[in-house]
Amino acid sequence: MLNLVIIFIVVTCINSARSECPCPDISLCAPLQTGPRHEKVAFMVSDSNWRSYDYSQLTTIVICTNDIDPQLLCLAHSRQVRLVWIANYDVKQLSNATARTEWVNRQVDNVKRTYTDGVNLDMEDEIPYTSDAAHKYTELVQELSNLIHVQVPGSMVSVDVAWSAPCIDGRCYDYAGLARASDFLFVMAYDLRSQIYDLNDCVASANSPIVQVAAGLTNFTQIFQIPPSKLVLGVPWYCYDYKCLSFDSNMTCTIEHVPFRGAPCSDAAGVQRDYQYCRVLLRMNSTSGRLIDNRTGAVFFNYVNQQDTYVHQVWMDDPETLTIKYNLANDRRLLGIGMWNVDCLDYASSASKEAQQDTTDMWNAMKIFHSVHRKT
Repeated sequence: MLNLVIIFIVVTCINSARSECPCPDISLCAPLQTGPRHEKVAFMVSDSNWRSYDYSQLTTIVICTNDIDPQLLCLAHSRQVRLVWIANYDVKQLSNATARTEWVNRQVDNVKRTYTDGVNLDMEDEIPYTSDAAHKYTELVQELSNLIHVQVPGSMVSVDVAWSAPCIDGRCYDYAGLARASDFLFVMAYDLRSQIYDLNDCVASANSPIVQVAAGLTNFTQIFQIPPSKLVLGVPWYCYDYKCLSFDSNMTCTIEHVPFRGAPCSDAAGVQRDYQYCRVLLRMNSTSGRLIDNRTGAVFFNYVNQQDTYVHQVWMDDPETLTIKYNLANDRRLLGIGMWNVDCLDYASSASKEAQQDTTDMWNAMKIFHSVHRKT
């Protein structure tokens, strides 16, 4: 009789799972079990483009929308691509152990309910150097990792960090501790002009200058002793459009003084645009053509904005300059690469041939990562 009861319970659970799983193949609702591999991480901010992603170039999609199409789960898991949820935590509650545990339980329950694969923590609040909150944040990540790795085998916990440590933009975090507590750190190697202290340098410039990106990685690996196998290099798939208050013969574009976290000038003077938008501007409106700044390894161009009549300067990365960063990840033997964000490209079926080629070229540039990198 006991054996019959056990069989009945098992069959009931299987049937229940089949009725809830949105995929024809119920195995696609199981968490992925891929083992160690190099990472290619995409942050998804739109729910309308996922069918057009190049899944051969992805290992993980970070969901930044409120919900997902169930068919995305089926497709991603069939291509061995993890789905993880972006999450944030109230910095004011870091010392509240009860709130931390309740938050962790909610994250794990959401992952289990949606048959997904983990959590990406994107907390970017200021934490003073003298505060104990940094260690409490590490405790939060450790608590999440401990629970989710048991309840969702094969799951992943990642943490987004600034391009360098320890106190970029006032984020004085315990970076070494966060690396130990998580599966990897996603190094946001963009918005490097978020704090400009020298007003003589309050000019339009590169969002992700290669020398600073390399220096930031060195900071993590040599000063904080974080293994390269714990770092994923995040690059921008977007551009900055700056209005030039003045513009000289050297193409120096002086921008408005917009403070940010104690700095008198910042990239907040510019407007973030999708890559596809700036490529259209370059083709249709540029007065300078595509230019390369050798100091920063970035692309820029000028155009006259018809609405405000000012000269504008756009700074961006494209496949040529991104390849330099992907090769840097190869050279440093990092765990992976990724981008903010994957929906900056034009995936529309009605897109022009030029726009379609732009999208293809951006995806193809990612192929260089690991193609010359022997996995350790």
